[in-house]
Amino acid sequence: MAKIITQTSVFDYTEIEKLGDLERLNIAMEGIDDEKLMKKLESRRKNGRDDYPIRVMWNLLIAMIVFGHKTVESFRRELHRNSQLRRICGLFDHEKRKHLVPPSRVFSGFFKALSEENKEIARIFDVQVGELYELIPEFGKKIAGDGKYIESFAKREATDKSAKDDRAEHDAKWSTKEYHYVDKNGKKQVKKEHHYGFKAHIICDVETELPVAYSVTAANADEKKEMKKLLESPILSNEEHRRIAEYMLLDRGYDSLDMIQTIKGAGIIPVVDIRNCWKDGEATKQYKNTDIVYNAYGEVYHYDFVSVIDNKTGEAKIEWQPVKMKYEGYDRQKNCLRYSHNGKLHKIYVSYDERIFLPIARDSQKFKRIYKGRTAVERLNGRLDRDYMFENHCIRGIKKMTLMVGLSMIIMNGMAIGKIKNGKEKIRSLTNAA
Repeated sequence: MAKIITQTSVFDYTEIEKLGDLERLNIAMEGIDDEKLMKKLESRRKNGRDDYPIRVMWNLLIAMIVFGHKTVESFRRELHRNSQLRRICGLFDHEKRKHLVPPSRVFSGFFKALSEENKEIARIFDVQVGELYELIPEFGKKIAGDGKYIESFAKREATDKSAKDDRAEHDAKWSTKEYHYVDKNGKKQVKKEHHYGFKAHIICDVETELPVAYSVTAANADEKKEMKKLLESPILSNEEHRRIAEYMLLDRGYDSLDMIQTIKGAGIIPVVDIRNCWKDGEATKQYKNTDIVYNAYGEVYHYDFVSVIDNKTGEAKIEWQPVKMKYEGYDRQKNCLRYSHNGKLHKIYVSYDERIFLPIARDSQKFKRIYKGRTAVERLNGRLDRDYMFENHCIRGIKKMTLMVGLSMIIMNGMAIGKIKNGKEKIRSLTNAA
């Protein structure tokens, strides 16, 4: 009897990128639950002028982002020549209306009003993420986090407070990021990068590259603290979502005992790259009172008598040297890593050094395979630069930056939800043939 192979549907963001702007706009609108926000903004306007309704302005802002316009003026030019876009957004040709396309000041006013509703934007985002957990099998099983610098558009604020410039950036901060590496001569080097602006902190689903949690801060914010906050956010601390989560992938910038313990405390296996934090210059350290040693990167060795060739004499000699041990897997019940040497099984208890010894051994192929998935968040960051104009933006202030990041996130997820509900998602087999 033939075995039936089930298939799991997985959303693929590249399918979104193949669509035209108008189609992407339509499915994004379908995937954003914005009714509560619209009512709130409408109630705030009350009896004010309604030449351009709240719903229309909201549609226009979403369209501006989807169509990739950096400035309001360039988007207004698009509206003047694209009647189909005007109709989709709710702008109809009325004889009594002098200006069919809203003037720049109307866009500015709406944007300012909306920047006071970042909590509501975040709520919409959380609702979307909850829906993605329901729509996509194993969504959130593997998550990856990273911080993204967003350089300031405006010049920094003058040190002389008396010379206040309203066009300056008042909320951005300086940050320096260090990259440690070893040059071709084997010497340790440090490369420094300086940033003035903001930082978006993001957690995404590895398989779909869709955002699961985000926050926006000044550039000098502590990445580890912000990542911990995201991990402890309502959507990721949800009991059902925690049961789905299996791995969290982070680069070495997040390497710390506290971070690893936070991830493990959430019931998730940390897959975090490691830094050499040993300051004593030792190449290896002894594991308990044994012949086993390990290095700063989690590689495990067993000392043994080894036959080597003397470089000067060419003769064989016996030396007491470390030999790399074979990784045999993780014992969940005893919380230890198993290594073998000369046919004997050895246990390395994770609790001995929780930062170096993870539930998936750092020197295992499994660790390397899973860690490759971290590039998903890098691709998401690249998408923010390329498709959502953060590489070359004209946003000023933390409120507006938070708003634009939030809008970008809900549009991404909105497109995914809209496309899946329309039955257009890409299907991939995640199982092997019997």
